[in-house]
Amino acid sequence: MKILIINPIGDDSWDESDKQFFKNISSPTTEIEVKSLGIGPPSIETVKDYETVRPLVRELALKLYRDYDGIIVNCFLDPAVDELKNILDRPVIGPGESSIVFGGILGKKLGIVSIRSEALELIKQRCNSLRYSDRVVSIRGIGIHVVDLRENWSRVKLELIEESKNAVKEGAEVIILGCTGLAGLAKTISEEIGKPVIDPAVAALKMAESLISLTIRS
Repeated sequence: MKILIINPIGDDSWDESDKQFFKNISSPTTEIEVKSLGIGPPSIETVKDYETVRPLVRELALKLYRDYDGIIVNCFLDPAVDELKNILDRPVIGPGESSIVFGGILGKKLGIVSIRSEALELIKQRCNSLRYSDRVVSIRGIGIHVVDLRENWSRVKLELIEESKNAVKEGAEVIILGCTGLAGLAKTISEEIGKPVIDPAVAALKMAESLISLTIRS
């Protein structure tokens, strides 16, 4: 199977590392390609960012989809995912939706830990649109922007652990990392807090592979 990962940002600085990450966790028969938008913001942290990339994601997906069995829009906010599901005849997957669905299988009360920005309100809106708002008991953020994550990895881990512990205090039985820029940290956080932690990038890939294998179309 061939899966297209769309990085919904304006530059390709994450493309190669993301491709390697997804290849490392994919099934042996899965081919991965990663494409960014070429224009647009360097991250999605505000309503303006989100609204800017939605038509760009839609345009790129419609241009390329015929060569792939499924598409992942690699952002927890799932920009343009719902729109594309209504257009394309193959799975279109959002990390936000995938990780929340998987989280709902593991526990009744969910906590989401992301970056601290206007994006937290967008995450809340996404939970509402997915009808999971009554099960998400905590939405918290760390004090680091997406573009600065890789330069502050040690601090990122420490803040994620702290905010995840706070989410557990608020009743969360499962923690979801609310940003695909945090890919690869779920196991470390889980070991520290003693609760299941879901990586949205991993959740999206495994959801895509499962739906493609089951020949389930959007």
